[in-house]
Order: sequence, then structure tokens, then C-alpha cells
Amino acid sequence: IAQWDLIDSIAGPDPVGINGAHFWRGSNTGLQHSYIDTTVLNGVRYYYALVAYDMGDPKFGTTGLQPTETTKIITEDFAGNLKFTDINTAVVTPNAPSAGYIPAQVIGNTSAVAEGMGTGRMDINILNPSEIIEGAKYNVLFNATGAAHNYTTTSYSVLRDLNGTIDTLITDVDSSNIGANKFSQPFDGVSVTILNDKTVNIIDTATGWLVGNSNLYITVIPGDPSTEKGVPWPADYEVQFFDTPQDTSYFHAPPVYTRFPVNFKVMNLTTGLKTKVVVKDKDLSQSLTIGDEIQIIEFVGTPSISNYRTAWKLYYGNSMNPNEEPRHPEAGDKYLIRTTKPFNTGDYFTFGIKPVSIDDELAKTELNKISVVPNPYIGTAVWERRNLNYTGRGERRIDFTNLPAKCVIRIYTIAGALVKTINRDSQISNGAESWNLVSEDGMDVAYGLYVYHVDAPGIGEFIGKFAIIK
Repeated sequence: IAQWDLIDSIAGPDPVGINGAHFWRGSNTGLQHSYIDTTVLNGVRYYYALVAYDMGDPKFGTTGLQPTETTKIITEDFAGNLKFTDINTAVVTPNAPSAGYIPAQVIGNTSAVAEGMGTGRMDINILNPSEIIEGAKYNVLFNATGAAHNYTTTSYSVLRDLNGTIDTLITDVDSSNIGANKFSQPFDGVSVTILNDKTVNIIDTATGWLVGNSNLYITVIPGDPSTEKGVPWPADYEVQFFDTPQDTSYFHAPPVYTRFPVNFKVMNLTTGLKTKVVVKDKDLSQSLTIGDEIQIIEFVGTPSISNYRTAWKLYYGNSMNPNEEPRHPEAGDKYLIRTTKPFNTGDYFTFGIKPVSIDDELAKTELNKISVVPNPYIGTAVWERRNLNYTGRGERRIDFTNLPAKCVIRIYTIAGALVKTINRDSQISNGAESWNLVSEDGMDVAYGLYVYHVDAPGIGEFIGKFAIIK
């Protein structure tokens, strides 16, 4: 149902084959560490095999060596009962969880990095709730290479803090495994998917007037990337306006670039430092007017005229509503610029997982969901196994579903005679209990209408009916 392979030069059918059949070596999908099967039916037993395979060797000997797989052994007896599965296989019977079930919950904010520059996201994939460790805290740490303005995310690692003991669970997951539909190796019942903003762009929905009533339209674009001086700088900025001069345009290149005082300053919110600015004075008025261009200046290395870079350009435009008179910013007004940024060295996520639990009050409200499937039972059920080599009727079974984790099920004839008592004490992830249609006396029950009573201490009771038709 699924196949993944390394992204390399090995793909497609192997060239050796046996009697015209060739092993399919994959399609360069990249490795994946989890898979969700959405086609299953509750109550039906499924067998899964997960195997590794090698590339083979077409130059081995005189005929070559085809790829081989690891083992996948599953055996049953004649009645369809499981006898053996090896380490590469699993047996799963899906069912709804117990009444009052509260799924595992992520504790922490994974939509933004707690500390650092990156603006990407992390998704937590809960794979096996039974393996979740209560009280554990996890840190996902990033590494990057490159200069401050053009760095690249290279890898991430996962660390666990359990009562002060720090363990490294995953080390240096490289950038090829960062992205949508990419999963980390499982750890403590979960895996993570990292979504990284690889390029630096303006976040339009978060950029605009933060404080004030100015209606001027400001367009923000990166410095011209076709020149050495134009660099889309990975930082957020705040333009603060005042009623007195706060800065002076950085360099003098008449006629449109001249030094003159300006009643604003630009703060780099990512570094916390004030930045240099240049005003392209298009009307040569020696002041900031509509049509001018504010340029945010950053430096590569020591600040100097030779090391400056134009990070962002702000076009100081007309009123956003052509029917309104322009309202220029006043003292105290602020304009905010937000950008996407890759994860940098030192960026991290912190999160925890609250294990699954049962809420008795919720369970009380869900008792009316208890049911019997199939109902009516007409000769057979979809999950019953058949084997032509086995004599006799074989398996018969109905399931009680959406039950509390602990309860007693009593089954009666319509006349009130007790047929069967089932004591249930199950995992909270499984809300089903099976009955093989055999009475307390060891006899197959007759067709007809039956009443069942579910008694869950501390939660409540439920009475229902089901029919058996032979």
C-alpha cells in the first residue's frame, strides 16, 4: 500500500529480475517514518508488514543479484487464529475508544518559535498514545550555516528533559527531511514535521500601520536583488514617527540622495538595534513627502559605505482611499514590517504531550452511544474468518462498542433469563468488547431478541437490545 526509498540514482525496476519479473526499487520519494491507513473498518483484524530492501547488484557474478527484502512472516491456524508474527509485522484491530476518552494533547506553542528568528511551523504527529511519557518536555533545536543575511537551515535535533535528565533522542535531521509530509523518526509515541520558510518575504497580513490614523499606502519591497547592494534582510522592523528629527539620511549623492534630518527612526525588532535609513527624495524637497522612498540600510560586517546593503524599500504613497485627503503620520505613529525567515542556529520549539485520559463526566454523556454491531446479526459478520480447510461453523462474533473502559455487560433473553455476563477492564483506547454468541453454559445461543445491560461504576447504566437471525 506504500513504498518509500532514498533520493538517489537507484529507482525503477531492477535490471536483473527473475523470469521476467523485476523488483520495483522505488521512485525517489525520500524516506518517511509513518503512514496513516484511512481505509480500515472497525472490528476487522488487519496484518501489516514493514520491510526494508536493498539495491541488489546487477554486476554480481555472471547473472547479477536482484534486490532482497527483510522477512515478513505471519501464520495462522486452520481456524484463522493468529499463531506467529515476526519483528517486521504487526496486528491491528481498529475500534472506537472508550466512553469519555480524551485524546493526547500537545502542550506548548508550535506555530511560532519560542526563541529565535524562524517563522516556520512544527506539527506534532501522535503515533502511539500508549508510549507517551507524562511530564516530559521536548526541545527541537535548529542549526544553520551562512552569514546573517543569507543563512540556510541545515538540520534539527530533538532533546528530551525528563525530571532534569536531558537525553538527545534525534540528532541532526538534515534539511532534505524538512518540509510538508516529512516526518522525523518516532520518539516516545510521536514524530514531528517541520515546515520551514526557506525564503525571506514580506508577510502582507502582518505588515501595516500598527499605531495611528494615517491612511497613507506604503508598499514594501526588497532591495533590488539583481545588484550586490540589494538584499531581502531576514528581520522585522518598526518605523516610529516623531515631531522632532530622530535621524539623518545615511549618505549624500545629489540630487535625489542628500543628507537631511527626518522625523522618524527604524528599529530592527529582530536584533533590537536601530538601523540606518536613506530617503530617495524624488521631489528634492529635503523632507519626507508623498512619492519619496524610505530605504532601510543594513551592513555586512563593519558599518561602512562599502559594506551597506539596501534591505527593504518603503514607497511612501498616497491615501489608500482616493476619495480621502492624505493623513500623514503623527508623533507616536508606528508602521510594522514582518518578514518570513528560515530557522537559524539557536532557534527552537519547546513542547510537551499530555497522555490520553478518561473524563468520567464526559463518559456519562456518551453512554447513549453504546451499540451492538452488527445489529441485527444475520448469519455472519464482516470480521468473521472463514477457512475451507477447517470443519465446523467457525468464528461467530458481535461487538459492543463505545463502552466505558470498566463495566459489566449482562445479556438477557427477552423473558429476562441471564444468558452471559462479561466483565470488562480494558485499555481506554479500545471501546469495544466482543461476544462469541456462546452462553454461560457453553452453548451457542438461539436466534431471537436479546436485551443487554451495561453497568459502569461511577459513570452510569445503559440498556439496549439486539437481534440474532440465523
